[in-house]
Amino acid sequence: MLPRIHPDNDAEDWQGLQIISRGANRLCARDPGDPSHCLKFELHSSERTRVGARQRMRRWLAVRFPRFGENETELRAYGKLRARLGTGTNAYLAACHGLVDTPHGRALRCDCILLDDGTPAPSLYRCLFDEPRYPAAMLCAAVDAFEAWLVLHEVPLFDLNAGNFVVLPHGDQARLICIDTKSVLSGKEILPFSRWSRSLMRRKIERRAQRLRQRIRAALGEAQ
Repeated sequence: MLPRIHPDNDAEDWQGLQIISRGANRLCARDPGDPSHCLKFELHSSERTRVGARQRMRRWLAVRFPRFGENETELRAYGKLRARLGTGTNAYLAACHGLVDTPHGRALRCDCILLDDGTPAPSLYRCLFDEPRYPAAMLCAAVDAFEAWLVLHEVPLFDLNAGNFVVLPHGDQARLICIDTKSVLSGKEILPFSRWSRSLMRRKIERRAQRLRQRIRAALGEAQ
């Protein structure tokens, strides 16, 4: 997850880069060479939040074997979905374009989802807790649409939380774009039965989507 801390789009407090969002393990900044892209940097261990034993093991592996790092995992996950679904991912997932070396370190370059005025689209987290701008019913309908797409195409993306989505206006409705697809390959299950079984996958997606709708209603009010 990236935007665990809601973004300050005007902040330039990390190596002079304009921060979009910052999570437990990574930081996302505008690409200074192309503002339609963003750069995701894996944070140094001293900058990361404290986690449990399982996450510490994952971090230990990532330091020694970059394949286990969050950026390489997300790039593989997105590539797997893109190869299977083609342009069908465009309306639901932020595209990943590859790993690049920058003056600030190695980063994963992705699309920066923009509003019509050219500013980065707000995270769903921000729309719930920082700058509410959509009613709960509209955001829940957007969750419904995203859930239906996952189930239809059997996409095992289970990390459905407010920090992993940005919100775009879509006519008189709203649309969610997922900005972190690594949970397609990386999860908490020791044996990933929910990725192997279609019925388990569907039920898990439905549970996670329902949990997200409940969080939206709790934050904004059922009547909104």
